[in-house]
Amino acid sequence: MAEDKLIDEELARVLDILEQIKELNRMIDRHKFQSQDEFMLRQYEDMKERFLEELKDILQAFEIEVKIKGHAA
Repeated sequence: MAEDKLIDEELARVLDILEQIKELNRMIDRHKFQSQDEFMLRQYEDMKERFLEELKDILQAFEIEVKIKGHAA
């Protein structure tokens, strides 16, 4: 039972991370093409990188190896 709860929490976190990345992609595009604010762009890209690393760690627990496009992760 405790293992099932842990898996449920991990799956919920995976969904949350994917939603966060989706929103960050939108914000990255906005700052790349509309405002061209380099500081904010780097902030959003850094946040995305941290979410991708967390996602990669969670998926490794399921024995899933992840290669992130354009990143050394």
